Amino acid sequence: MDRGLVVQQGGHVGTLHGLREYRLVIYPDVPCYNRIMAEKQRFSRRFGVEAGGNQFPAIVVACFYAPEGLEETLIRWVQRICGLINSFSITLNNYSGLPDHTIYLRITDCKPLRQLARQLKVIDEYICSSSGQPAWLCQHPYLPLAEELQAAVYQVAMPVYSAKTFHASFPVNELVLLVRDHPFAAPKTVNVFRFAPAHRSVEPDMARYIASLQKESL
Repeated sequence: MDRGLVVQQGGHVGTLHGLREYRLVIYPDVPCYNRIMAEKQRFSRRFGVEAGGNQFPAIVVACFYAPEGLEETLIRWVQRICGLINSFSITLNNYSGLPDHTIYLRITDCKPLRQLARQLKVIDEYICSSSGQPAWLCQHPYLPLAEELQAAVYQVAMPVYSAKTFHASFPVNELVLLVRDHPFAAPKTVNVFRFAPAHRSVEPDMARYIASLQKESL
């Protein structure tokens, strides 16, 4: 069952009273999605446990809590930030794990994702000042295959996946904002933010632009 970001991707401790849980995620393209879902199904059959087969595979870039009244401002800020970031690609290469609960697909070059998280730091500062809850921003991004495993299952499955191979690349042209009001609810899409085309020149001084956002009347 999807309990949120929990230990795996963001220190989730349950939806806080009066606040909504937001996630900014990246989805793989259709061919990569199909391969990952097929592997999730193989995992479930082999080890007799749920591998999140009803969840869309996604890379979580950020997670934060905020009241609904801040949503319009958050959307505006994220839209402007994404418009200043060029599209990029992600390559997945083989498996690794987080003992003793998660098996995931490794991302060979995490630099674009870390840069994106760094630009979203302004949201962390705004959220924290408004709700008192800091945002979680990814530093070690990955794409989970199976999460919330019991330790005994992880210890059996991890050696198997350490010997398996997986390689796929997909373009990243957008960032998706999800929301939910309860930790057991299915996330709903709030907005999709497009990145600038890879060939287009964008704002050379991102720090200056972010500073201008912070000065806006909210």
